[in-house]
Amino acid sequence: MGGVPVLIGETGIAFDLNEKRAYRTGDFRNQVAAMDRTLCAMDDNLLSYTLWNYTADNTNARGDMWNDEDLSLFSRDQQTAPGDIHSGGRALQAVVRPYALAAAGEPLRMSFDIRRRIFEFTFHHDPQVTEPSLIFVPDYQYPNGYRVEVTDGSYEVRPNEQVLAYRHSPAREVHTIRVRPR
Repeated sequence: MGGVPVLIGETGIAFDLNEKRAYRTGDFRNQVAAMDRTLCAMDDNLLSYTLWNYTADNTNARGDMWNDEDLSLFSRDQQTAPGDIHSGGRALQAVVRPYALAAAGEPLRMSFDIRRRIFEFTFHHDPQVTEPSLIFVPDYQYPNGYRVEVTDGSYEVRPNEQVLAYRHSPAREVHTIRVRPR
């Protein structure tokens, strides 16, 4: 796109795959895999996107109650513990993933391996940027904490924000941050 910022306005998956089999079995592996493939494609192309959609009154029987769609990341029928922020979420293993909130330069690569829960972000720094790069690192993926590997520089974990702040060394042009579970 010639350096023009791009936002994919609606992406996601239909949760009623395979004739709604997951609603009967509780096995959402196919939905998780489909959502992960979609989001990996976004990450591979360094695209910004919005997930479609959240419908607060979604049910397995009626879906999103519009146009026979069932795209909601949330369903009352999967909600078992209303006090838990994740209860009712669908395909959260794929959706709640690490990503670069802000980069001190030009992003070159971003990936998340859902099986191993390894996140990698590589960027070319802009010498005029003095603020750190910020990576969202969700507790959902790393309930027992995580390890950080960087090519250079230093980092600070901000647990209350679920953010990793990385300050690169100006001695290198390209920097990589890797996050993996403990």
